[in-house]
Amino acid sequence: MRGLINLKPKTVCTLATWSLLLAAITGCGGGGADTPELGEVTGTITLDGSPLPDAEVVFEPAAGAPSVGKTDEAGQYELAYNQDANGAVPGQHTVRISKFGEPGSPNDTENQIPAKFNANSKLTAEVKAGDNTVNFDLETK
Repeated sequence: MRGLINLKPKTVCTLATWSLLLAAITGCGGGGADTPELGEVTGTITLDGSPLPDAEVVFEPAAGAPSVGKTDEAGQYELAYNQDANGAVPGQHTVRISKFGEPGSPNDTENQIPAKFNANSKLTAEVKAGDNTVNFDLETK
């Protein structure tokens, strides 16, 4: 606990947010019978025309648990609903995309993606049963 005392407030907030998302994803008993029908979701995210690596992607449904993913070096992601199941619940989702600097770097607590794509996101996606490809071509201007 002593290590958290020296963290910047944004870092603590980010850690708390991801802890809550992880708890929602993993749940108490993992996947199995409690996992609803899911649509597989993959896609590519670009920022100003270039692939966006190491970005965190969250699909938040109107009801139910969110799904999360992380982009690779090519900006590609796949969503996970929990530790045992990939995908997202069918329906309309608010999408939030964030990217922070390396821990300990000068920009480790600053989101490098404009707030209009995360905290104030207007991004949405419709997930259907089966395979879904959802790409985002973000522009900073």
